[in-house]
Amino acid sequence: MAGTQGRSGGDRSIDIRDATQEDGGPIKPTLDKDVSDKWDLLVEQLPKKSLRKIDQHELKLLAELLVFSDKLAEAIRKDPSDHKSGRLFLNTCDRIHRMSASFGLNPGDRKRLRLSTDTEEEDDPFMEWLQGRSERIMERKDFYPPRTSGPPTKEGEE
Repeated sequence: MAGTQGRSGGDRSIDIRDATQEDGGPIKPTLDKDVSDKWDLLVEQLPKKSLRKIDQHELKLLAELLVFSDKLAEAIRKDPSDHKSGRLFLNTCDRIHRMSASFGLNPGDRKRLRLSTDTEEEDDPFMEWLQGRSERIMERKDFYPPRTSGPPTKEGEE
């Protein structure tokens, strides 16, 4: 087990960050027009710093799944009683959802993957207000009660 002393891999440190070097991102393969459009849309929406050349295969598959889901959705619109298309559509959506998580395509996944966006780097006015307020409270003289020496006594005792 990794991380267990005295066992195979016990000396290995585990780092959850992506250790691959930035390499300019995935190179767009030759794709059909509709898949190519989905590819462009995906790459435009994904955080650029997180993409690597090796992601080309996953992005291609995700783009193909998105196109396939669009075609299935259209088939279901034409014939709502087509249960085979409905099952395929739901399975495809599930696969898209699972693959999307690895790229951080929803807020929860971005947080889990620790992907930063430009909006996260901006100063938060509420946090600034809280910080300033806590500093003002700490500066007040009556914030800290006066110190008494010794343990507290009951009234009437000295």
